[in-house]
Amino acid sequence: MTQSKNQTSKLQDSLPHHHELHPNIIKDSSAGGAGIIAAELAAEEEGLISNAQLKSHSYGAIAKSSSEETTTTEIDDHDGYALPKAQLLTVISSLFMASYLAALDMTVVTTLLTLIASDLKEVSNISWIATAYLLSCAAFQPLFGKLSDIFGRKILLILCSGFFAIGCVICVTDSLFWLVIGRFVTGIGGSGLTALGTITMSDLIPLRDRGFYQGLANVFFGLGSASGGMIGGLIADSLGWKYVFILQVPLALIVGISLYLNLNLPEGSPGLGAHGVDIKQKLKRVDFLGSFFLVSSLMLILTAASLGGKEIPYNSKTFIGLTSSSFILLALFVYAESYISEEPIIPIHLLGNRTILASSLANWFYTMGVFTYLFYIPVYYTAVMQFSATQNGLRLVPNFFGVSLGSVGAGLYMRKTGKYYNFTVIVGLISVLGVIRILCITPQIPLWEQFVLLLPSGIGYSSILTVTLLSLIAAVPSKYQACTTSIQYTFRSTGSTLGVAIASAIFQNVLRSNLYVKIYELVADKQEANEIIAKALENADYAKSAPKLIKNAIIGSYSAGCKGAFWFSVLAIVLGYTSSLFMREHKLHTSINRD
Repeated sequence: MTQSKNQTSKLQDSLPHHHELHPNIIKDSSAGGAGIIAAELAAEEEGLISNAQLKSHSYGAIAKSSSEETTTTEIDDHDGYALPKAQLLTVISSLFMASYLAALDMTVVTTLLTLIASDLKEVSNISWIATAYLLSCAAFQPLFGKLSDIFGRKILLILCSGFFAIGCVICVTDSLFWLVIGRFVTGIGGSGLTALGTITMSDLIPLRDRGFYQGLANVFFGLGSASGGMIGGLIADSLGWKYVFILQVPLALIVGISLYLNLNLPEGSPGLGAHGVDIKQKLKRVDFLGSFFLVSSLMLILTAASLGGKEIPYNSKTFIGLTSSSFILLALFVYAESYISEEPIIPIHLLGNRTILASSLANWFYTMGVFTYLFYIPVYYTAVMQFSATQNGLRLVPNFFGVSLGSVGAGLYMRKTGKYYNFTVIVGLISVLGVIRILCITPQIPLWEQFVLLLPSGIGYSSILTVTLLSLIAAVPSKYQACTTSIQYTFRSTGSTLGVAIASAIFQNVLRSNLYVKIYELVADKQEANEIIAKALENADYAKSAPKLIKNAIIGSYSAGCKGAFWFSVLAIVLGYTSSLFMREHKLHTSINRD
């Protein structure tokens, strides 16, 4: 006991006078991160690092007044990477395939919803086919960070590949119930492949190069999203819709087998999980209480957001019950993580770090805004400008190239400079100006501008996704990188669903109120007017076949509804941009060893 106190005293004496702990105090070659983990554990054990110090965002922060970057770089046997080049490329390619597959599955079914529901004679329940995947994907994604810290990335990636494959097999059915179950299981696997792929790349690649590889991962995810509809349609037309699920099974198994054979992280890597303990001890470390509260809360609020205003009226007891219950469960989750759980699934105190909170909110608001205009630009083109589905789709294609350019460009910039704050300010401004231009759209917009309309905001958003991920990881010690990645995915997945839900409520209310005012002015017979309004609300294409007298009124109402949604998009992206300005510049290390 005396010896321990003496050691503590000596360690405290070695601290700088302003009491900030430097991570290189203890050099332990057996610990991940060349001593940084051992230093943090020892310091926390002796009470030398407090939550307040972590919240003070001093870890790795670069002072704004400093014009030079620290050039100390630790190079290991693989040029700063965790694996030999050939093995690294195989693992990264597998993770890219996993990202592509998860995105593909998310959009491939959307194109086939009507076909599948009609074949199963369940058109009235069509929304559950899409909602089941999105619910499980968003609800379970936050869990994978901490779970992989306990059990290891490799085993969880293999399990998620298995879940994805099993879910697709279950979907080959003639029962709506089993199809929904299959989509739910597939969503668990898909969310894990996406989140764990991002986390695992942080175990393999130095932060300085991390943005470039994340940019490539975003390209593959975007490619999966963009090609899903086309691939789904081709397979369904030639082989039948069930083969859309059947053909994904071998791809998921290939990903799992490839990772099993090649993802061999070096000794001491945080991606290996807890060492020297059996499965029972690992299970005891799982925060089951917090996980239950978090998953339940997200499931309820996302169900309300997805079905509210459609299957569930906003003023119904069901909707009110879902939302109020979700907030109660969320409060219980925060309490459990703060005061009960020994190893919280998401450490709430991390949100006290300015960079983490700012990055998370930026993700949340940007995603709300971007998903809103991506959803309602096609509605504007269809209902207001009278475009066909093909014309509509062609105008959305350039957005993929903008997303790709932004993602990879952000990674290359950070690789070259090692910084990101000034870049964030510039691309965020581009994104804000881009969404303002979307708000100002009119039917007279030139043809060339129709094709490039989404490019500025798409470039800005994809850049922000890459930058905020790196800022989150760089803002904390390496042992928290999985948790912070989970935090980002939580904010992103809930942001997309809530954003579209809020925008939908705005759109529907503005559209309905405008239709009632304009149609009642033009049609004297109230019953006939109500029938016209009902048809206009049900079908955005109705204006094409509507009588000439009321055609402009319907088009004008849809234009007003879309503009209402675009105003929300502008507000959300401005809030996201404002949030990003509160991030701090942190060092992007050139080696996996971040000391």
